[in-house]
Amino acid sequence: MKTVLKVLFSLIICCSLLACGLHEALEGTKQVPGKMDQTNGNMKKMLEEMKTTNKGVHDQSLLLPLENLIKEENHDTLAPVPFKLMPFGKKFAESATAEELIELTYLWLKEVDEALPAKDIDEATGDEVPYTKKQVHKINTQKIAKLTALQVIAGFAPQETVQEIINNYIVANNREGGRRFEETGYAFLMLRTVFIRDVLLKESIMATSIDNIGKLEEAMKYIKKLDAIARLRFTDKIRFKSRGLIDFEGRQLSADMQPSEKFDRKVAADFWASIYEKAQSQMRFDERSVGGNQSEDKALIDNEKKRLQYDLQIIEQALHYWKAQNLLLIQF
Repeated sequence: MKTVLKVLFSLIICCSLLACGLHEALEGTKQVPGKMDQTNGNMKKMLEEMKTTNKGVHDQSLLLPLENLIKEENHDTLAPVPFKLMPFGKKFAESATAEELIELTYLWLKEVDEALPAKDIDEATGDEVPYTKKQVHKINTQKIAKLTALQVIAGFAPQETVQEIINNYIVANNREGGRRFEETGYAFLMLRTVFIRDVLLKESIMATSIDNIGKLEEAMKYIKKLDAIARLRFTDKIRFKSRGLIDFEGRQLSADMQPSEKFDRKVAADFWASIYEKAQSQMRFDERSVGGNQSEDKALIDNEKKRLQYDLQIIEQALHYWKAQNLLLIQF
């Protein structure tokens, strides 16, 4: 019992040292209850300040990339690869919460669909002046830039954050107001699919030879993200549809001229089949003289061969799954 009291007393002294300084703590051991109250108060204040500081850091981590995503100077190259948007979209996606991602997606999709800048006014008549062709081009470019930025953000969002979006806003089991952004959740998944499929895979890693284990595993990382979406039971609801683009008369373009896409479950199966064929036919294991000696070089190659066998097993498991779903026709 004396030992326990001794330990407790030592802890009290340590807390006092932190909160009040060495001299005050030593003097204050005679008034432990009062000092403990002060210590608790100081600790509480410190925690509140930390929360404020952390929130400020978090907000800053979102604000800076967001500002760059909407800068017109970063919109001159949007397709096929939005080079200037990708670094900022990636930073935003990695910092944002599921709630922040779904709310931004909702806000920007609505803005693209409904918002138009005010027209100029004819000073003589007071009537609105129709948009010029240059203005229409700028309006549509800004809308497409926002849609592209959303694709980048959705594509780079961490898998655990995407799962949180699914759980909170689509499944929404016993979550008050959870289905408020259900349609936005479906659109988010479609935007994610488009970016991973078209930019990270087709225009990047799959456009090259898969001739080393690093390229194979990078491709697999992205295909797994598509596979996770394709295995959801509600894929028939995953779609994206916009109606915000206008013609040179300032009128809304017809539906077939607007950006839209519906999810196709075959996307995962097709990429698994393609990467399997590439891995089988293009993989090379050349000695690179990068180790300390020949023995180390050989050990590196042996390790890469083991990784290849493991990766091929994962790919084959995926191919078996999609073949059982009647979405794969190739033999392997």
